[in-house]
Amino acid sequence: MAGISPVMLSAYSRAAANVRTLRPKCKGTRWSVIAGIGKIESNHAAGRNIAANGNISPRILGVRLNGSGAGGNTSSCSDTDHGRIDGDTAYDRAVGPMQFLPSTWNGPSGQDGNNDGVKDPHNAFDAALGTAVCLCGTRATDLSRTGQLRKAVYRYNRSEAYVDDVTGHIAEYDRLPATGNSTGTATGRAGAVVNAALAQRGTPYVWGGGSTTGPAKGGYDCSDLMLYAFYQGAGITLPRTSRQMRHSGTRVPRSDIQAGDLIVINNDGNWGHVGLYAGNNTMIHAPRPGKTVETSPTSGYWEQYGWDVRRVL
Repeated sequence: MAGISPVMLSAYSRAAANVRTLRPKCKGTRWSVIAGIGKIESNHAAGRNIAANGNISPRILGVRLNGSGAGGNTSSCSDTDHGRIDGDTAYDRAVGPMQFLPSTWNGPSGQDGNNDGVKDPHNAFDAALGTAVCLCGTRATDLSRTGQLRKAVYRYNRSEAYVDDVTGHIAEYDRLPATGNSTGTATGRAGAVVNAALAQRGTPYVWGGGSTTGPAKGGYDCSDLMLYAFYQGAGITLPRTSRQMRHSGTRVPRSDIQAGDLIVINNDGNWGHVGLYAGNNTMIHAPRPGKTVETSPTSGYWEQYGWDVRRVL
């Protein structure tokens, strides 16, 4: 989407959801806000290899902050991390996809966004969550308000030109549809849920894998993918199994299906499969062992099995 790799998009979406726990006074955080920073700082780590766990190689290192004027740097910033983060024992460098200074990362901004026990600014999930924490600050903040959003971005980089560039990209991303439905495009919470699921395409099917925060054991099963997408996109915690999801939200007729609706499928006599309607007669789901998360035509399932459509949003 918009030149953003699936892993980076997942990192932005997950950070926007998880920062609510770390900064409960902060409102209005969404993937597009974090992506606006990522666009300016590294073009979403373009040209790098981004592993499924968020590790980026080769590492992204900014210019040496020795006051030479290279890269626009005019202030000297002596080494603060003994080269541990940036590999430079004389001067600091901004690092990672969100370009954190070592001194900033070693403060409250340093976060473990992929739950591996390591706070690494070179990791997409860690860096994205660190950015969300930094933007939220410690006071009550509403990033859906233009004035407060601009102040938050200014704290990240004290340049009005930088603020203009970042907020311009945020506005651009906010306007992006997730996918088409029969009558238009999915936007708002439905679009965010669909985007979160789309970002997981190619992730292996793993029985009992996944949760609200991402894949576990290397992947997702069908219901865990829905847990992840609805939590990341809309902050909604669904019940654990597809059978339980059959009672979530409100039942709607197939003729009224919209992007963002759950599709619970009676493929085994026990309502054992679930997917997310993505519009244009397609759904996103984790089909079965040996497959990966994919977007499939609904027609094959529609004709073969019984369906319930549940509107949660």
